[in-house]
Amino acid sequence: MQIILSDVHSNLEAFSAVLTDIKTRFGKDIQIISLGDLVGYGPNPIECILLAIQHNLINIMGNHELALSKDKTNFNPSAQKAIFWTKSIIQKNLANPKVSQFLKSLTYEYRTKSTAFQGGIIYTHGSPRGVVDEYVIRRDDLFNLTEDVKKNLKENFESVEEVGFLGHTHIPYICTTDLYLVHPEWQNYESYPLLSGTKTIVNVGSVGQPRDNDTKACYASFDGANVTHYRVEYDINKTVSRMQGIAELDAMLWKRLQKGM
Repeated sequence: MQIILSDVHSNLEAFSAVLTDIKTRFGKDIQIISLGDLVGYGPNPIECILLAIQHNLINIMGNHELALSKDKTNFNPSAQKAIFWTKSIIQKNLANPKVSQFLKSLTYEYRTKSTAFQGGIIYTHGSPRGVVDEYVIRRDDLFNLTEDVKKNLKENFESVEEVGFLGHTHIPYICTTDLYLVHPEWQNYESYPLLSGTKTIVNVGSVGQPRDNDTKACYASFDGANVTHYRVEYDINKTVSRMQGIAELDAMLWKRLQKGM
């Protein structure tokens, strides 16, 4: 069994609630893979980094971690202000070897072999073809796959052996090579059985910044043959209160969090 999560975005309350839920459901000795953007947007980057280390997460590079090394980004003004604030906080904590080691350990992808099928599994942040900030399927695409989106999907499936797990868009979904697309809510969050010989891309949603009109944190489990998404309540007001106390975190960020979009 694997647990895959993504886009914590420095939301300590959501991250802690998800880790507690994982322990309750699956026990403490389980592999957890984080698909990037552990930091950014939220008020507790260091605490989230240390919590990820404490739980021995495998950590993938997200576009927000990548932005920490840059003087300019392609982010919107609020996101850019937030990542520069995050960068300043992390720089103040680089003397902590755990923080510096976390940054050094980030990788652009992680690969394993399926226990049920013959093909491999790839874990990335943005897209299976390795573009860290690529949006494979956006929120509006769930209801209308345009020809451009279909073309993009087909190109990304070329980089998938059997299953590709990703995050980045903050929208959970499952999509197969025949472009069958499902949001987990549409099937009442029941387990989705993967079919041998059918490539599948799975977006695990977002722990700390959901954008599918549901404020609850989201993550997924994978038992080698089935994918299941989960939603977890957390103290969102506590996170919002912390964000409101940091001038560099614009109101747009916490207002969006309150709406789940």
